[in-house]
Amino acid sequence: MAITSSLLQTLTGYQEPPPVASDLLPLADSPDVHLVPATGLEYVQTALLNGVEWKGPLTLEQFLEREVQLQAAELTKDGRITGWILTSSKLPPNPDGSRPILASCETILIRGRVSHKGAGHDVQAHGVASVFTRPEHRGRGYAGRMMNDLGIRLETWQSTQGATNAFSVLYSDIGDKFYARHGWKTFESTHIHLETMSSRDYDDIKASFPPVKDLVATDLLNLPSVASMEQQLDQLSKADPSRPYCAIHPDVEHFAWHHTREEFLAMISGKEAPQIKGAIHPSSGLAIVWNRRYTSQPKDCQLHLLHVIIPTDSDASQDKGAILAALLLRAQKEAGDWAMNAGVEIWDPTEEVVAAAQVLKLDAHEKVQVITRDKEHLCCLRWTAGEKEDPVWMNKEKYGWC
Repeated sequence: MAITSSLLQTLTGYQEPPPVASDLLPLADSPDVHLVPATGLEYVQTALLNGVEWKGPLTLEQFLEREVQLQAAELTKDGRITGWILTSSKLPPNPDGSRPILASCETILIRGRVSHKGAGHDVQAHGVASVFTRPEHRGRGYAGRMMNDLGIRLETWQSTQGATNAFSVLYSDIGDKFYARHGWKTFESTHIHLETMSSRDYDDIKASFPPVKDLVATDLLNLPSVASMEQQLDQLSKADPSRPYCAIHPDVEHFAWHHTREEFLAMISGKEAPQIKGAIHPSSGLAIVWNRRYTSQPKDCQLHLLHVIIPTDSDASQDKGAILAALLLRAQKEAGDWAMNAGVEIWDPTEEVVAAAQVLKLDAHEKVQVITRDKEHLCCLRWTAGEKEDPVWMNKEKYGWC
């Protein structure tokens, strides 16, 4: 059950559920401890608990309202998001009838693709988010028990006709050890960074690059992002038949979820909702989709590239490197226009994107640094599609983060 405005209206104030008394806390491996989907009330309670640490610049009321809007987005509505709690059947219910929460998380049903030996097919997968244990319950192994049980549940959760879901992903902020113990292997997690650019500087330099056009939300519907990814995956797996390739669909549903997030935070900050969502070079089809990340500290606000689209059938006669550089340049200007003072961040950049970023360096001797993350936002995947070989996870870009 999702968190909705009507659900919040039924609650009399927002109160965290009481912690379980320390002498009543069960062992993590106890048979009476189990993972269950949260009721509506319990889902709100999980948000109240983790919101204290994760709400950032928002008030608790604003944090809950943001959750309402995010869960009403296409990516998560109609039962595609599930709140989970780890609880014990031997503990008495709370005064409001809810079950005690030992740990919690949520999952989102997503679409992806798996390709092996050049043959690809669409699959169901899940994104895992909001893994949380309240401070009073930490150090007892509850998060580990929850993730162990969750991995097994997600193999068939919301699957059709008993099929096995291909994989699940999460993005670790606690290093690479904990989730790996429960089946989510850490994949290389990289990004590059670009500085912001003023409108004046952009106007002075843009004539040196191919012209690009701004994209608004409705334009994203016509981008061949999924088709390009599928073609790329099939081609790569045909060239490397020894192992499967997989990716999350870079679809409009993912883009819109991120844009719902940025528009809500812009509103809270007293700004107009951002209208420009990316840029495209029309004749080649090369495009980028971006998202603004607002934080409590203005110096940390940042523009993230959600996805870079490089069609496999783009005209070889066109200078792809110059076009990509023009698109990245436009992103730098957007970051400057919106006071994204921490610049532009691009996850999982291809060699072509890194080369394009290098073109924009004023000092040719200053190399673009490809940063490998080792603590935060680590891309982790649990593979359940059946093939014994570890997959190659492509497009580990920001659009897939949840």
